[in-house]
Amino acid sequence: MVQTQQAENGRVFRGTPEREAQRREHEAALASTEQCIPVTLSAQEVRAWCLELGAGDVGFVECSRPSLADELGPARRLFKGAQSYIALVTTTNPDAVRSVSRSVANIAWRANHEGLDHVAGALLERLNERGVRGVFTPIGFPMDPPHEPGARPWELAHKPIAVEAGLGHMGVNRNVIHPKLGNFILLQTLLVDADFDTYDEPLDYNPCNGCNLCVVACPVGAVRKNDDFDFFACLTHNYREFLFGFEDWVHTVASSGSAEAYRSKYDEGETRSMWQSISFGPNYKAAYCQAVCPAGDDIIGPYMTDRVAWRREVVLPLTQKVEPVYVTSGTRAETVARRNPAKRVRYLDYHPHVSTLSNFALGLRHQFQPLRAGTTTTSVRFCAGDGSVTATVRDSALTVTDDVDPEPDAVDATVHFLALDFIGLLHGHPIGDGTTGPGYMLDGDPAALGALLACLDP
Repeated sequence: MVQTQQAENGRVFRGTPEREAQRREHEAALASTEQCIPVTLSAQEVRAWCLELGAGDVGFVECSRPSLADELGPARRLFKGAQSYIALVTTTNPDAVRSVSRSVANIAWRANHEGLDHVAGALLERLNERGVRGVFTPIGFPMDPPHEPGARPWELAHKPIAVEAGLGHMGVNRNVIHPKLGNFILLQTLLVDADFDTYDEPLDYNPCNGCNLCVVACPVGAVRKNDDFDFFACLTHNYREFLFGFEDWVHTVASSGSAEAYRSKYDEGETRSMWQSISFGPNYKAAYCQAVCPAGDDIIGPYMTDRVAWRREVVLPLTQKVEPVYVTSGTRAETVARRNPAKRVRYLDYHPHVSTLSNFALGLRHQFQPLRAGTTTTSVRFCAGDGSVTATVRDSALTVTDDVDPEPDAVDATVHFLALDFIGLLHGHPIGDGTTGPGYMLDGDPAALGALLACLDP
């Protein structure tokens, strides 16, 4: 009755003055005057715990190690009392990762992710019972998107910590390769306010055997023999439906203005794939560099027995898979992707609502379909303002060039754009105001333009 009346009056229930005084006296007695005594853990004992809880391997590294100086600041930001890293490893089903179905691979990665978080959480509970405090960090996602230019979005770099913990070395594919489990692993790091009686050191050899199958398998050439890894090519394609790809999708939806313009950049399959990533969790588009890697004692046996069979059964199904590949125009990734006839090159820097010649040229490349081209041979010049580009189809291939000094007789037809929305020509709908003509003038053979447009996927 008293609580009800006080709630109606907008007051917070505190109890009688006598009970309030008793509570305050009780809380005062709980104040600790003892200094926090540093805890030193047995690495052998904690290792046994980790393996019992389901980890594939574990390593221990002091936060103050000079080789990890770049991680000390982020670690102390996440957990002020951090003294040691506990690096955990669990395995992902290699057969799932090697499957041509990325759905099969992605559900395996996701299951491993959830399992590793469970191991880390259970380990932290045991450490808490010993008076050790700490946190475990995101494996990859969720991230804390930075609000300052140049700030990194990930909380902690697990790979260099795992290397220092003796759990492997970075391979040519930029994955940490464990000496026994290979690169079919997931990494997690705990930060704890305790020391260990012994710490681990990096391996004195690299399990990567230098087979370079990852170089062969990467659909955008991000992995290279000379160790010059193309981070942005990998980010653009493999992480298409993660943070940055989602931003591109939102911008496309917001700016397209019509279903036709939207579909010129996202076809039905790509839209459904994005919806799946939003609904069920982001999906990797490739990670073939991990799939084909034979390194690790538990993995390498079949490869050493028959390398030809490994290429035939593991590598070729992925390199010959028909699928879209996402690139930025003019990059090495575009060149690599276009060499593979099984891959459909998709340009992320094409904007279906922007009428400029450079964007028009991107749209031509973006929507060209070699199978539609067949035996078509045609060459058409497109002019807007003081500039022009020429599109030529020959031998089921398209080339688009910027014209510096165009020759009038070098093409079958010339299109002079009159309308401001000429990008619409690529979307299969009329350009201009729709009342005074098509929005362009054409010199030469009209069939040449029709043959070119028939090669596109509007």
